[in-house]
Amino acid sequence: MFAATHAQAQTNRFARTTLDGQRIWRSRYFGPPPSPESSSSLMPALSEAVYVDQPVGSPRRPQAFLIEQDPGAVVQPHFHFVDQFQVVAAGSGSLGRHKLAPLSVHFAAACTGYGPIEPGPGGLSYFTFRASADETGAQYLPAARSRMRPGRRRNEIVDQILLTPTEALRQRTDSQLDTALELDDGLAVCLYRLAPGATARAIDPSLGDGTMLMVATGSLRQDGGLFPRWSCLYVPPEEAGLPLQAGPEGAEVLMLRYPKKQ
Repeated sequence: MFAATHAQAQTNRFARTTLDGQRIWRSRYFGPPPSPESSSSLMPALSEAVYVDQPVGSPRRPQAFLIEQDPGAVVQPHFHFVDQFQVVAAGSGSLGRHKLAPLSVHFAAACTGYGPIEPGPGGLSYFTFRASADETGAQYLPAARSRMRPGRRRNEIVDQILLTPTEALRQRTDSQLDTALELDDGLAVCLYRLAPGATARAIDPSLGDGTMLMVATGSLRQDGGLFPRWSCLYVPPEEAGLPLQAGPEGAEVLMLRYPKKQ
């Protein structure tokens, strides 16, 4: 299992500047950097970075990081070489024609184009989660179109999952599993709403390519510590579903399971 809190990720937070002078911030939770801090990965031109396949039996580490786009800081259409989820945590904006608000969820398959990502007037904050790391940065379109690999092009969107207000969650006496999306290939988006101190088990990661978890509200007790809001965890497919225990204010835990590898 991989895990990190928001406070831990904030220690490496830094910003890049777009062509029109706006800032986009990145905080890395775990896994290798999605692009070097020194790179100009916001420039919509062909990247110099090259994606290299790992040897069979040597999987890449997972990646989790938070992106914060200041108002006016637009990310142009692009793709990545691996499957990924993106989860809107705060603010508003749009992804192509789709409006974004917490908790909107977007899944993009490897080499599937998406965007632009445009923040609203108060900015836009979202997580990017990958079961297998991509360190090459955004592959902007149309410049990088020739780099797209064969495979199924796929975007899946869950428009918005509403969270329970803090005080109502604290008063909750029962727990509930909400399934927003579950497909035959294992892809799933679920939210566990846990009463204070309640226990449960996360969805089975072996039915897909592992499960990423994000504490959306409240806190989780895990490995003797407390993981507060915006903590992130990844459970690989060879492990069992993670035992969950809510903290004293309850917890709402978003669970994202990747589709099985083809």
